[in-house]
Amino acid sequence: MFFKKNKKTKKWWVLSIIAVLIVLTIIYFYKQSNKPAAQPIVEVTKGNITEVAEAVGYITPLHVITVKSQVSGTVAALYHDEDDYVQKGEPLLKVKPEPEPANYAEAYQDVEKAKEILASTQNNFARYERALHDRIITANYTDYISAKQNYDNARQDLLLAQQKLDLLQNGSIKVGGEPIANIVTSPITGYILYRAVDVGDPVISLSSYQSSTPLFTMASMKGLVFEGSVDEMDAAKIKVGMSATITIGAFPRDKITGTLKQIALQSDQENSLQTNNASSSTDNNNSPFNVGFDVKVEDLQLPPDLHLRSGYSATADILIQTKDNVLMLPERVVYFDKKQPYVLLPTDDPQNPKQQNVVLGISDGVNVEIKNGLTLGEKVLDNPETNNNS
Repeated sequence: MFFKKNKKTKKWWVLSIIAVLIVLTIIYFYKQSNKPAAQPIVEVTKGNITEVAEAVGYITPLHVITVKSQVSGTVAALYHDEDDYVQKGEPLLKVKPEPEPANYAEAYQDVEKAKEILASTQNNFARYERALHDRIITANYTDYISAKQNYDNARQDLLLAQQKLDLLQNGSIKVGGEPIANIVTSPITGYILYRAVDVGDPVISLSSYQSSTPLFTMASMKGLVFEGSVDEMDAAKIKVGMSATITIGAFPRDKITGTLKQIALQSDQENSLQTNNASSSTDNNNSPFNVGFDVKVEDLQLPPDLHLRSGYSATADILIQTKDNVLMLPERVVYFDKKQPYVLLPTDDPQNPKQQNVVLGISDGVNVEIKNGLTLGEKVLDNPETNNNS
């Protein structure tokens, strides 16, 4: 009897302890679930901030030359191709003159006509020469001077007509002692960047009324520069002579320094609008807010083992100013209320942080200088929107 009673009492105590543990566990998890999450913060620190303007562009030779022909016709032979290194005066291609029949006939008639005029003026001048020799007239006689001028002009006209005919027939002549030939030679010592024609392609000469045909694009590749554009906000801050650090997409580990040499006075957006001003097309994807200004960075200091190609994509960080040992915060924690910057300070109530106005200085795109409103080590809420929306 006693044993049964003791057994029931022990069972009751075990159940009571289990019940108490369950209640305590429920209370613990309830408090943990309602406990406010820790507020993420960042501290005001001291450091160095460098403000730069980023330009996006490419590497290109300082001087690029387009080679054209002095003779019209078709490409008869090619002597060099892209990437070839050639010396000044070295043959690049040969042009085969192919004049239109009407042009050839006209040139031939001009020669015959010039010969007839020359013969006539020569006979007339010979008569005055005999009269001068017989002392019938003097050397300053007006008709004698006029006959001599007509004879000289006729000789020049025949020479010009013959040169035009020779050019159509043979593709080469000399004008004023300078050869004009159907062999196009290199105007510089350098590399061929691009070949624009192939054998059999038509060629329009520089002397034609039409747009002449580009044959080759050449550059020495010694004076490489960076060409790109900056947005209008950065264009207002940069000046010619500022230093720049260039990063090339193909060689991200190599940092190349240079000097800003040129800033466009007119935006490329305005250039595009003026170029297309005569067009009636309404398809214009240019935004008035997408404004860029062209810049050029020269005097590139290249490592001796770095060999660049024209057209490599690159970015240039143009140094505007640097400040050392200043108070700073990450830009992400700064907000604006009608141009007034502010940060949020932590409080006992996470739903109601304190708004603190600040005065900002320069920025490097990641950190911003705090000129006034906060002190070193002061804590500021990080990502405050997350806390306010929870």
